[in-house]
Amino acid sequence: MSDVQKTSGDRDPTAVKSLLRDMAEKGGALVFGVASADDFAMAPEGYRPGDILPGARSVLVVGGAKPRAGDWQSPNYQHMELSSTNDRITALCMRLAHSVEREAGYYAVVVPPGVDEGQRPFLSLALAAELAGCGSRSLAGPVLHPRHGFMYFAALVTTLALPCDQPLAQPACPAPACVKMYKEQGATPCTATCPIDSGGCLGGHIENDRWSERQYDRARCMARVYNYWGPAFQKVMAEVLQEPDIERRQMMINSSLFTRTLWSMTYANINQGQCFECIRVCPVDEQTRHPGGARNEKED
Repeated sequence: MSDVQKTSGDRDPTAVKSLLRDMAEKGGALVFGVASADDFAMAPEGYRPGDILPGARSVLVVGGAKPRAGDWQSPNYQHMELSSTNDRITALCMRLAHSVEREAGYYAVVVPPGVDEGQRPFLSLALAAELAGCGSRSLAGPVLHPRHGFMYFAALVTTLALPCDQPLAQPACPAPACVKMYKEQGATPCTATCPIDSGGCLGGHIENDRWSERQYDRARCMARVYNYWGPAFQKVMAEVLQEPDIERRQMMINSSLFTRTLWSMTYANINQGQCFECIRVCPVDEQTRHPGGARNEKED
């Protein structure tokens, strides 16, 4: 009988949570937190924990598998499509789900990393991470942790009731360096890199060291982010089917764009092209962007 099973039998939720946290950290998680399934009332109906698993009580969140220092130095962001996918952190979450079911004796479902109808996630990992105290949303949407910055998240919904964590009292975004830059220049590193008034995606105003207004052009950002994978396949196929010229149609089918799209959908599974430029300049975890700077972080 495992420690998790023994503790569960004694009905000590705090001890069970501690053992699951240890398991997550040993598996490479940089952050671990628990949110109550009841706290997702602001999520759209059909996209709450109970819609994935009836009787849901808790949502466990783990984060990690962040890009390495060298990844941020590369001018070719496309290499991060494969080297920094969320596969590893999702696999870790699956191991936690197995422990909850096989050893603790409760139901557990890992939130699928893909999207449902209308490009909506089955459950917002960003919301789950915020509620579990694993970080706060940045101007562009990704959840940032005050120490670890950008990372990939995974979550599992379970009928096991566990002590819950609280959202961060101080959001990671804007960082103190961003507030200072805004006071001096009227922009932050990310809004200066991708200014919404000059064809970019980001804008906003800071008051009292907090964002008082946020501007994020999601449609424009997605058009630049999803250049491969499923959306690109759909776009290229629509153009191919409408192209009357046979030679041009053949050229489109054999193009590097279409070839790379097929490669990303098959060999790389969930591969997505992301520009990362707003996160590349983010100062939240600037110290880990250099060799030796991440020495104190757990390996993922």
